[in-house]
Amino acid sequence: MEPKRIFINGASGRIGTGVTHEFFSNPLLRGLEVVAMNDSKGIDYTTGVYNENDSVHGLYNWAIRKIGDKELSINSKPIRFYKETDLSKIPFEDLGIDVVMECSGFYGDPKKDNPKPEDNGGREFLKYGVKRVIETYPAKTADISMIFGCNSQLYDPAKHRIISNASCTTKSIAGPLKVLLDNGFDIDDVRMVTVHAATGSQQVLESIGQIVLHSTGAAKATGLVLPVLKGKMGGTSARVPTLDGSISYVSVVAYSCNPNFNADEINNLYSKASMNPIYEQRIGLIQKEKVNGKEPKIGTNDIIGRRENALIVPSETQVGRLRASANGMSGYHIWFVSGYDNELGSAVDPCLLAKYILQDAPKSK
Repeated sequence: MEPKRIFINGASGRIGTGVTHEFFSNPLLRGLEVVAMNDSKGIDYTTGVYNENDSVHGLYNWAIRKIGDKELSINSKPIRFYKETDLSKIPFEDLGIDVVMECSGFYGDPKKDNPKPEDNGGREFLKYGVKRVIETYPAKTADISMIFGCNSQLYDPAKHRIISNASCTTKSIAGPLKVLLDNGFDIDDVRMVTVHAATGSQQVLESIGQIVLHSTGAAKATGLVLPVLKGKMGGTSARVPTLDGSISYVSVVAYSCNPNFNADEINNLYSKASMNPIYEQRIGLIQKEKVNGKEPKIGTNDIIGRRENALIVPSETQVGRLRASANGMSGYHIWFVSGYDNELGSAVDPCLLAKYILQDAPKSK
């Protein structure tokens, strides 16, 4: 079988770098071949980024060198390189691209009121013969918002050509909420706060000088991934002066036929989910042994480098009982904490999606 051909757009950014490294380091992605990439900052800048000792992730384990002005080598494999903002100047049809990994952020939702699916910027790639586009960020105008191990089974090759992988924060809460839904909980309301590492949208002094309250579309976007929760969610974000590693605090009002749920039982559901192939190893746990009978401290050092979308912290799970019940069901107020490496997880998940849609998804009849 011929390898599936991958094009990475926005190759030098934080997510673009991680996505590129994932394709060259993850044995699960064999059969997916990166043949070309594009970045407006150019080949010299990109190879410099790939070779640098990153302040968060260290030095990536790969061999990078520039071959010429339009080609670089990754682990001895030549990759065509483009520096174009005009996509018509890239020979996509000649390259035979199966999937564009869109990591630049420039080809998602347009900046206009009430955008429609046909307005999604990623459709420009389709004009030039590209078969699919995976946008590594939220996009309401994508054909589908899809998180691997959460709703990837909904992929329909006849309908879904522009696929949004949602945000890192959405991924941190969607999986854990799906576990509750899959275990019979009727979720009535979800409120969340994410304590998020600084991002490129902040000024340098703003990032290091204070905690900044920031809007987040993660809660609403979860309704795109899990439609049963649409209109039941809300939240906010606090950007903090750290480089990487974020934590979502999630409050859930839900009902269950089980009248005796407690925190240990909720944690047991997440423990089982972390080992269940249904969730594709996208849910994990952060657990530490007690020291002298005391709960150990959990921080971003326990998060950075973890590949899962959602890392449940069992010691933080809380369950309260509600006085009222619905349809004879017992009411619960569930509180869980989900950590996530907002860079690494956001690079791993879209690559797994690419493998799924190109190799593993059921073929349309």
